[in-house]
Amino acid sequence: MLKRGAILGASLAMTALLAACGSQGGPGTGEEQPQTSQAPSGSQISDPKDAAAVPPCDLLPRDAATRLGVDPQGAEESEEWRKSCAWFSSDQSRSVGLSALPNRTLSEYLDNRSQYADFEELTIAGHPAVRANQNDPKEAGSCAIFLATKDSQILSSQVDFFDKSEDPCSLAQQALEATVPELPAAK
Repeated sequence: MLKRGAILGASLAMTALLAACGSQGGPGTGEEQPQTSQAPSGSQISDPKDAAAVPPCDLLPRDAATRLGVDPQGAEESEEWRKSCAWFSSDQSRSVGLSALPNRTLSEYLDNRSQYADFEELTIAGHPAVRANQNDPKEAGSCAIFLATKDSQILSSQVDFFDKSEDPCSLAQQALEATVPELPAAK
């Protein structure tokens, strides 16, 4: 249990760090995703959703967690400025974390793209998103993707693999693809 808590803390701390870098212009990396298209530079969101209206550990549908190879029961860690949950595989070799980041815009990442070692604009589940990480995801075994659920809210997906033979960005994207359609409409 201590190992799981340490992994959760490290995973969510990385998400928090990457989220902070988005607004402060810190470095990041990512890797190219197949089957995605370029997101528009503006944050015109035609179907706004509210990730903060959902309890953090209800963000990832149970069946999606199972398909992604993690336990459907997540571990919550929320702070005043974000709501987060992480899901772990039974052998602790992978984790999927989702965080709702209120009062954050996608333009904070887009405006600082030069600060990221690897940066890509994406469209996921009909929403603009960016992949922005500090290191090469395949080498680090970690990938973060930030998706605009509405103009002033980001849903981040952070995946960590301890077996670096898999693509963490693919799993981060799959988590968002499963989550976004289930979110309630923004009011």
